[in-house]
Order: sequence, then structure tokens, then C-alpha cells
Amino acid sequence: MVKRKVHVFIVSDATGMTAEMVISAVLVQFREIRPVFRKFPYIKTPDQIMQIFAQAEALQGIIVYSLVSQELRSLIRREKRRLNIVAIDVLGPLLDRLGKMWNLIPTFSPGLLKRVGEESIRLAESIDFTLKHDDGQGVETLEDADIVLLGVSRTSKTPTSLYLSCNNNLKVANIPIIEGIKPPEKIYKLDSYRIGLTISPERLAFIRERRLKYAGATDYTEIAHIKKELEYSHRIFGSIQGLQVIEVTTSSIEEVANRITDIMQENLKKESQRG
Repeated sequence: MVKRKVHVFIVSDATGMTAEMVISAVLVQFREIRPVFRKFPYIKTPDQIMQIFAQAEALQGIIVYSLVSQELRSLIRREKRRLNIVAIDVLGPLLDRLGKMWNLIPTFSPGLLKRVGEESIRLAESIDFTLKHDDGQGVETLEDADIVLLGVSRTSKTPTSLYLSCNNNLKVANIPIIEGIKPPEKIYKLDSYRIGLTISPERLAFIRERRLKYAGATDYTEIAHIKKELEYSHRIFGSIQGLQVIEVTTSSIEEVANRITDIMQENLKKESQRG
């Protein structure tokens, strides 16, 4: 079967993916048609619209557009009548119909769907990063973290990291502090927010006793040993310039995470004031 070639001009004030998916889903139903797509993303001006119409007229193509600008949509409607070119509005009829049904006025802000998509991708990347940088993993890319948490075992580093990642869209790494072992050298040179988590020896002993099956050392739950671990962690904290310490003894994961984001906001405010 010899298919008929049809030039399809996809015009959008964002990426054009929405219009392309819609028209592709429709045209695939016509076996006799071989569409040739030409995409024009991020269209903002009447001059751009006029240039597209000139090309579409020369190739006898059709235009499929997803534009929220009323000015640009009106221009397309005028030009398609003047030049007798098929131009299909993907968003306009829905915007008008739903606006009338709900008695509401749309925001007419271009690219909103794209921004939602970008936020979703960023969230997925943040969670993936956090999982790959749990408990000292991924040291080679530690500089990409928004926040680095440090603390001895069972100071809620992992759940706090995941909470921050899932709820605040942050890339979080956490590093265990082990008595006698110096943390990675990168920790001392990072621009990321570095937070030390500390806890009372008694509370930590209680938590560890409840999770004894995860312990690898016999002195894991002994108060004397825990005190030495915490003392060592505080020496490490003191050696890292700019690190701030948060006490987690009586705080929930949510409260600790909120305190960390407060610290970030306070620091950003101070930086802007200095600037």
C-alpha cells in the first residue's frame, strides 16, 4: 500500500509532547497515512506563528497546537481561515468547556504540565540518590548531596534521610560514625549541609536492645561502650567546619527533618542578607 505523506506541524508553548502524543494516537488509526512530524516547542510570539504558517502552507501540511495563550490561539484561528489550512486546537476547547462548566477562569500559564513532570522526575532522582547513599554508600558522588547526615548506629539516619527525600525533594546521604574510624575525607570539603545526629546513651541503649538481632558486636548495647561511641562522634562533629548537631533523643523523625529544613532556610536567609 502506498501511503499518503502528511506534514504535521506540532506547535506548543512548552515541549510539545502532549500535542504529539494526542495526534500520534489519532493518526495511527489511519493506515493509509504516513505522518511526517515537525515540532515547534516553546513558541511565544506572533512572528513565530506566522513563520510556521508559511511553512505549513508551502508543504500543504496541517497544524496541531497546544497553546494556552489566548492571543496566539486567536492568531492561529485567523490565519487558518485566511490560508485555508487545517489547524487543530488540542487544549483550547477543553479549557473553554471546563471553564464554563465550573464558572472558572484558567491560569493561562504555559508549561505547567512540564513543570509538574520535572518535579516528579526530580523527586524520583532524589529518592534514588538517597537509597544509593545510605549507610556510607556512594562516597564517590557524595558532593552531589543536598544534605549529609552523620551519626553513630541507630540515630535514625536512614529514616530521616528518606523522610527528607520523599517530602522535601532532597538528595540525602548518610554516613555512619564508627569509633576509631575516620569518616571519608570528602566530608571535610563538601558544600552540602552537614548535620550530626546525637542521642542520649540511655535512649540509644534502649533502641539497640530492641533491635539486638541486628547487632554485630557484644558491646553494642553496653552504656559504657555507647558513651565512648558518642564521645568519638562529637569529636568528629567538632572537626568538620560548618557542621550543625541535632539532638534526637526525644524527637520524632518528622521533627528532626523539620529542624534540618529550618537550618537550611535560616542559612539561606543569612546568605541572602550578606549578599
